[in-house]
Amino acid sequence: MNTDTRKMILVTVLCGLGYMMYSVDRMTVSSAIGLIAGDFGLGKAESGILLSSFFFGFIVFLFIAGIIADKLSGKPVLILGLMMFSLATLLTGVAGSFTSLIFYRVMTGIGEGIFWPAASLEVANVTSEKQRTTVMSLYWMGYPIGGFLGTWMGAMLGPIFGWRVVFYVAGAMGMLVALLYLVLVKNDRKPAELIARQAAEKVPLKMLFRHAPVLLMAAFYFVLLAGWWIVLLWAPSYLMQVKNLSIGTAGTIASLLGITGALGGFVLGRYCDKGDFKRRRTLLMSITFVSGLVMAAMALNLSVPLVIVLVLILGFLGYPITPIVLSLTAELVPPSLRGSAIGFVMNMGMAAGGISPIVAGYYAQHYTLQPVWLAASLVILCSSVVLLGVRRLPVATSKNAQDVMPSGHLAKH
Repeated sequence: MNTDTRKMILVTVLCGLGYMMYSVDRMTVSSAIGLIAGDFGLGKAESGILLSSFFFGFIVFLFIAGIIADKLSGKPVLILGLMMFSLATLLTGVAGSFTSLIFYRVMTGIGEGIFWPAASLEVANVTSEKQRTTVMSLYWMGYPIGGFLGTWMGAMLGPIFGWRVVFYVAGAMGMLVALLYLVLVKNDRKPAELIARQAAEKVPLKMLFRHAPVLLMAAFYFVLLAGWWIVLLWAPSYLMQVKNLSIGTAGTIASLLGITGALGGFVLGRYCDKGDFKRRRTLLMSITFVSGLVMAAMALNLSVPLVIVLVLILGFLGYPITPIVLSLTAELVPPSLRGSAIGFVMNMGMAAGGISPIVAGYYAQHYTLQPVWLAASLVILCSSVVLLGVRRLPVATSKNAQDVMPSGHLAKH
């Protein structure tokens, strides 16, 4: 095994573990929201605000962290974000009021917003185009696995040991991963010729906002997550209220999304890497559309075993969407803009996550979750159409931009 392969494995595993803790934190809140609401006397609308509160810190720093990671490197930004959200996760367990709980959740979101684009950039930079989707999916497995653990811990361990203990454990584990990354992952010194070539190929940041494929990918991710966050954050509550299941049963079924999501990420990632950009885009459109249909089918009057089957299918198809988006986004821009592009697309998608759970909570309080669930499935179906416009087009570098300037313009300088 050569040095590059060893580093790829190490970076992928540690970024995946960091992502797992990121997901454990997020899904613990979702599955334990009933216990937290009981302690603080929260209604459904306030619960919706709590579920969305981390997004308000999260979306502010996604794009900024991507830009900083491009300027420096992914490692220091990744470690800062991981330490920050892990500490905030731990402090969530000591919150004594609804206000302090919101504060710690916002701080958690800031840390997660710093961590995510930096970790994704680190993985993108140690992979080639032909292996990137598979490796991204392996890294992304941390999210569904963490989703399973977080949902299960909140629903099963929370009622026994209390919801606060779960946050203590999750925060401590995240800090351990950050320390391992600091010690084990070494930054390679770039050869002088590589530095010179990258400088010549550097693209101004403003070009990112003029590049239609990146803008369309961001629009797709925004519309998609407006519906998908309803699945991630309200699935346990939906199963309890609409399907009349206990908190333990609902939490266990919802956690199955993560199990099949990890499998789907690897299988679909391998399929993507055996083809070209067009294959990856077509697959992304297909699994997005089918995910919307499966989500809509869950609103039917079905037996519990059939609901479980649909949850397994939804996890298998839905969870791999994001690693494929990350891989495609990395292909749409040159390396000097990867972190910024990933941060921008993720920022747009997560902006939807700060809105849709609050809207869902409001309508759930005044009506029921059934129409909210159906509306979310329709939104996911519509998002797939946006991908029709995503094409792989060249981005003008600073050198090319000078080449196409009129000679008179150049003469003035």
